Amino acid sequence: MVGSPRPSRCRSRRPEAELAKRDSADARAVGERLKAAREAFVDVVEFVAGKTSASPNACVLGQRALPDAGGNLVAGWQLGRSLLAAEELAKAGTDSAFMRAKIATARFYAEHILNKASGLRDSVIDGAESCNRAGARRVLTPLASDR
Repeated sequence: MVGSPRPSRCRSRRPEAELAKRDSADARAVGERLKAAREAFVDVVEFVAGKTSASPNACVLGQRALPDAGGNLVAGWQLGRSLLAAEELAKAGTDSAFMRAKIATARFYAEHILNKASGLRDSVIDGAESCNRAGARRVLTPLASDR
């Protein structure tokens, strides 16, 4: 629209800090879960990178989970950025109903998808020994056929 206000875009590569600064409960909730998901993902990456050659069975679950976890994290990051932009646009009066839906979507994703990252981390790292004992490749072979 000509003449409509253009709020600053979210250019943050890590919107966690900006989300935490907002007065909005939605922004703070998404920021907290995004930070926790990023930290959990980094823990898994470091675990897998450090153990792959020494203990490959311990890393099977991590190698299998990383693509999904990475995709979920990147989607959460983008939704966090969209929440920041949607709040600004809603304040400016731009399609408030749509912007509220964007904000609600980001919070839903954070509470129902991103919050699973810490459980995944615990499963990969804390479950490494059971993978070693069970021979993870044999145990997970049926899972591969589920795809």
